[in-house]
Amino acid sequence: MADELRGRRVAILAADGVEQVELTQPRQAVEQAGAQVTLRSIHTGRIRSMNADRRPVGLRRFR
Repeated sequence: MADELRGRRVAILAADGVEQVELTQPRQAVEQAGAQVTLRSIHTGRIRSMNADRRPVGLRRFR
C-alpha cells in the first residue's frame, strides 16, 4: 500500500470534538500510501481534538 495514492490529494474533514485517534491514524495511513493530506473544517483557525470523548488533548491547525 506504499504508493497506492501517490500523487493524490486527500482532504480530511474534522471539527471540534473529533476523537484524536480517529483523526491521526487515518491521516497517517493515507500519507503512508503516498497522498498529500490537508485537514479541513467548517471554521478557520484550530480545532480541539478529544481523547476517549472526555478530555481535550490539544488543538490542531488546519488550512
